[in-house]
Amino acid sequence: MQSATHDDPDGVHENEEVTALPRAFVVEASGPATIVRDCGGVTERTEGEISITHQIETLEEFGEFWNLRNKRFPKQDAINKLVGELEDGDVCYEEEPDEWDVLIDGHVQAFYGLAKTIVEFDGDPDLFDAPNQRYWDRVANNIGHDVDELVQDFAKDLKSSKLWGPGARLAELTVKHANRDDLVAHTEALFEEVEG
Repeated sequence: MQSATHDDPDGVHENEEVTALPRAFVVEASGPATIVRDCGGVTERTEGEISITHQIETLEEFGEFWNLRNKRFPKQDAINKLVGELEDGDVCYEEEPDEWDVLIDGHVQAFYGLAKTIVEFDGDPDLFDAPNQRYWDRVANNIGHDVDELVQDFAKDLKSSKLWGPGARLAELTVKHANRDDLVAHTEALFEEVEG
C-alpha cells in the first residue's frame, strides 16, 4: 500500500491570505488506484491500494469539506479532491468510491477552535473565499453567534454525514453538557455511531 500525506493548506497560492485554524481536522482515505510511473521513457501502470492523510488547517478549506455533506456523491467528491491534490500527480483514481474508506474528523477542540476563529474573524468577509452563501453567512456571523452556538451549528450540520466521524457528535454533546441539557438521547446516539 502506498501512502501520501498533505501538509500544505489546500489551494493556497503565493500572496493569497487564508485564515488558519488553531487545531486541524483530519481527512483519511484509502482505496484502489492506479499508480503511474515514468521509468526512462517507459510508463508503468500499477494497480494498488493507496492511503491518504490530509490536514484541514484553514477556515477556507474547512468550508470546502463542510460543503461536501450536501453533495449528491460526497465520498466521490472527497476522493477526487484528495487524489487531485497529490503532489506527485502519478495516481489515477478509477471512480470506484464504494471500494474506498473516507473519514473526516476532528477533536472537540478542533470544533471549538473553528468556532472561536469565526467569532474572532477580523478579515474582510467580502474577500473571504467561501464554497457557498450559507458558509459565507456562517463565517460573517452577522447574527452574533457565540462559540458554543457555532459549535452546535456545525455539529448539527455534520453529525448525520457519512463522511464525518464521531467528533461532530462529541462536540455537540460537549455543548449540551455545558448547557446542562438532557444528555441521554445524545449519548445513546453517540454510542450507536461508535459501535456501528
